[in-house]
Amino acid sequence: MKTFISILVCFLAGVVSSYAQMGLYGQPHASAALDVKATDKAFYPPRLTSAQRRAIVNPQPGAFVYDLDKGTFYLFDGQNWSPLAFTSANNLAPIDRTASDGAANDRFGYSVAISGDYAIVGAPYNDVGANADQGLAYIFARSGNTWIEQAILTATNGAANDNFGYSVAISGDYAIVGVYQDDVKAVTNQGSAYIFMRTGSNWTVQASLLASNGSANDYFGNSVSISGDYAVVGASNDALGANTHQESVYVFVRSNNTWAQQAILTASDGGVGSSFGHRVAISGDYILIGSPNSTINGKRAQGAAYVFVRGGGTWTQQAKFTNTDYQGATGDNFGISVAISGDYAVVGAHRHSTIDGGRQGSAYVFMRSNSIWTLQTNLTAEYPKPSAYFGFSVSISGNYIIVGAHTTGDDSDQGSDYIFVRNGAAWPRLRTVADNSPADTNNGASVGISNGSFIISGPGFQQRQGKVSFGVVDN
Repeated sequence: MKTFISILVCFLAGVVSSYAQMGLYGQPHASAALDVKATDKAFYPPRLTSAQRRAIVNPQPGAFVYDLDKGTFYLFDGQNWSPLAFTSANNLAPIDRTASDGAANDRFGYSVAISGDYAIVGAPYNDVGANADQGLAYIFARSGNTWIEQAILTATNGAANDNFGYSVAISGDYAIVGVYQDDVKAVTNQGSAYIFMRTGSNWTVQASLLASNGSANDYFGNSVSISGDYAVVGASNDALGANTHQESVYVFVRSNNTWAQQAILTASDGGVGSSFGHRVAISGDYILIGSPNSTINGKRAQGAAYVFVRGGGTWTQQAKFTNTDYQGATGDNFGISVAISGDYAVVGAHRHSTIDGGRQGSAYVFMRSNSIWTLQTNLTAEYPKPSAYFGFSVSISGNYIIVGAHTTGDDSDQGSDYIFVRNGAAWPRLRTVADNSPADTNNGASVGISNGSFIISGPGFQQRQGKVSFGVVDN
């Protein structure tokens, strides 16, 4: 009993003294209510997701937490939660990631894609063993605000100069990787594509896709996209009759664990050198195909884009976007990048001149109503610069569009990226992605956006070793 009373007295005395001041690992400073004097341990405030932070009931001014989704501290000022950063929440710098085995000239980030909590990054010039430029692809998984390298993907029969990872796409538990210079049974540069499936944290090859009519130098796998049970692969050097470089696009459908070719798509008016299929995108029953070297009304390489729609097992051309939709010119390369989500499509024209013939670049948003597609708006950089190549890459998800300009227009080639948000029929610029990358990083060579998170690539970073950056579109 005496022992219990002694312990109780000591406890109450500690409570009283700590109510005035508390010192951990030493005596508190006279001015401190709490003084942590640790030299080998960290202080951890409450760590909450953004949703948990916003759900705090009646927080007092001075409330202080670490936001796991934003990766920064937040302070409540009595009315608003404010990030403790040197900028606003919408301009927080994205999180940079490099390959675990990165080396100069790998060009990690040459291609990127994102879907929910997973992203895929291509490094087509990575040397695998003694095989120069065999190429690899990397899967990243999100946990809170952190993106962690989860897996490294490789071809089952990879060889030198295959460039595995030249194109990548991801949808749910499936990823597709293009190997456009793969030699298939001694057929040089016929090309292939691999589909990987996720089980837990493991990604395994489910299928190797080949064109049913493949031949040498087709470059099948130059572009890829995937959505649900459908995968799309472009063959950038496929010849149709006498039309070299016209290209074809191949559609594959999954049944259980088997992928089979369903259709071969071609342009209704394709011609020599049109590059139909240079970029492809699929969303549900719609496929958007870029043809950046198409000649339109005598204007060489003005470019075009085509929409195909699925009816049962048949894909038919529904629309063609051309210079009737905007003031196109020779060499615009309209269709150099494409993206589609629901009723909206985006097409990049990275060499379109918006001011003084300077190839600043543009991107164009189209909207579907039933079977009719119309131009809704055109997007440009906040401060267009000559040869910035705005629109070299595009991506869309819901009400957000991200556009990459992989050069800066001032010889630094740092690159810039821009996020736009839909407001009725308008798409105002939400933010320019802040980044402190050095010259020659080429930020925006490839971009992706999904459910409010984005990925941008910088394949020129650190002697072309390459990097990617992850961020969120708003707070």
